[in-house]
Amino acid sequence: MTLVDDVKQRLDIVQVVSQYADLDTRSRAPKALCPFHVERTPSFVVFPDSGTWRCFGACSVGGDVIAFVMRKENLGFGEALRRLADQAGIKEPTQERRRETDALVEANEAAASYFSALLAAPGGAGPRGYLAGRGIDEAAAKRRGLGLSPSGIETLADHLKAKGVSAGAAQTAGLVRQGRDGSWHDMFRGRLTFEIHDRRGRIVGFGARTLDGSEPKYINSPRSAVFDKSRLLYGLDWAADGVRASGTAVVVEGYMDVIAAHEAGFGNVVASMGTAITAEQVAVLRGLTETVVLALDSDAAGQAATRNSLTTVWNAVHAEGAAAGGRPAEGGRSGLAISVARLDSGKDPDEVIRSDPAAWRTAVSSAAPLLEYLLQTAPATHDLSSPQGKAAATEELFPLITRVENTYEQDQYLTRLAATLGVTLEQLRASTARPAARRRRRPGDRGAPAAGETSASALDPASVNAIEDHLLALVLQHDELREYAMGAADEQFRDPVNGAIFTLLGDSARLDDAARAGEGGVAEKIERLRARRLPPMDQRDKVSAVSDCVRRLHQRHIQMLKAEESKMLPESGQPLSSDPDEAEALATLIVESTMRLRDLFARRS
Repeated sequence: MTLVDDVKQRLDIVQVVSQYADLDTRSRAPKALCPFHVERTPSFVVFPDSGTWRCFGACSVGGDVIAFVMRKENLGFGEALRRLADQAGIKEPTQERRRETDALVEANEAAASYFSALLAAPGGAGPRGYLAGRGIDEAAAKRRGLGLSPSGIETLADHLKAKGVSAGAAQTAGLVRQGRDGSWHDMFRGRLTFEIHDRRGRIVGFGARTLDGSEPKYINSPRSAVFDKSRLLYGLDWAADGVRASGTAVVVEGYMDVIAAHEAGFGNVVASMGTAITAEQVAVLRGLTETVVLALDSDAAGQAATRNSLTTVWNAVHAEGAAAGGRPAEGGRSGLAISVARLDSGKDPDEVIRSDPAAWRTAVSSAAPLLEYLLQTAPATHDLSSPQGKAAATEELFPLITRVENTYEQDQYLTRLAATLGVTLEQLRASTARPAARRRRRPGDRGAPAAGETSASALDPASVNAIEDHLLALVLQHDELREYAMGAADEQFRDPVNGAIFTLLGDSARLDDAARAGEGGVAEKIERLRARRLPPMDQRDKVSAVSDCVRRLHQRHIQMLKAEESKMLPESGQPLSSDPDEAEALATLIVESTMRLRDLFARRS
């Protein structure tokens, strides 16, 4: 249960509203003079069964208990929710977690300023010279959050203490460690440090590179409440706008690769932080683009770990594509197109970008589709001269090919695989247990879930508030659709968090602030919606989908109004109201809402 649900369940809306309005509670729908406008006849009604209220007079608005306090006290969603939670005696479940994450972020920010100052100090001359040799001057180092944790001194702990950072937070963040004698020691000694930001721009951890050639070459902050390397992408806070503008995200492996790319004007590059790309990292990018290019170091191209990662990503993307119920993209592929760029032998992205930017552009633009790449590199990975090598290649590639939705394209890949293995297509099919069937996930399999294990559709009617979620996901992932969604109204959203997000859509700055602040679950919901898997659609389909969601919200809202009106109607044979003005207003409202509902159904048919 969310905090919103808990608050609405524990608080009696009649009692809350009674603090502001003199409710007549003798009927099943208590009434009062509207607290939001001046009137002589009560038009403000509370519906205890549904926990909602509505003004049937001049305001013509309604909502739940949170919306009431927001409007009456002129509060934002998060502040109103906190006030009601306090009134209900509820301790927000996220408060403790937020305090923990805030403490870790504050510790990292204090450490970042310390590292940056040391790099700029006289003692940082050697590291600055190394960076200059890599094409990074002092301004760029400052701009990209580089720092220095020198060897042989133990001062970070004292600095953090002076900044009010607790020893527990510093240790959990992986900035210091405690020795057996109880003394504290800096974690990243003798290393260049790289700030790692999350999507909200917060410093959640560090990468650190050795300066003397010792191993390990790179280390990272440990996993914590704010840092999970498998779910973060280095440089995403810089690259988000560039990814959206170019329509492509380029993923490299190293910090220096990303810095070189952005300093050279390639603003759509992020890094998987020295590890093979993960399905979780691809999911983060899905909210920004439908095209991902993986730019692998040449010396990593044949590594088993890299290939395993690529197959995991392929399976995850295609499993979610099938589960989303969307039509295949052009060529029968899943909605997220993943390609692999191959660089010149012996060069990593950093070198290519600095020495030959045109070669980098060519490598990215000519990237091979992921499955194509795996087929091309199979001979260098498996010993295809032996039956065992052929069997290993088949075991790796055959299940991936059978995930291709387009049967003609699938047959082409199978034919190519047979030719690569030096066998006939019949031999290849005979060597597999179920040649034409899509691979099913067996107990104990790792990687992507089977298609049936995830939600069936973004518009599944069984899903709570699915229409709202789908509309917001479309607009948050495709900013150009925002204007088409403005035909809806915030009170048409049953989920108060969704309503708060919709209200913020009209102001990008406020939306970004809310995403960073995380009030009332807004930040978490925005992040989930931005990463949500959407069916592949062209621009016309996207506009149509948004318009359909808006229409359905209107329809649902009017149906709710009709239900509320029915609670206002007297017993059969009785007049609408003893007050002529109230009776006329209610009769007019009933006629208008009936006409609007009929018009919506007519347009639907």
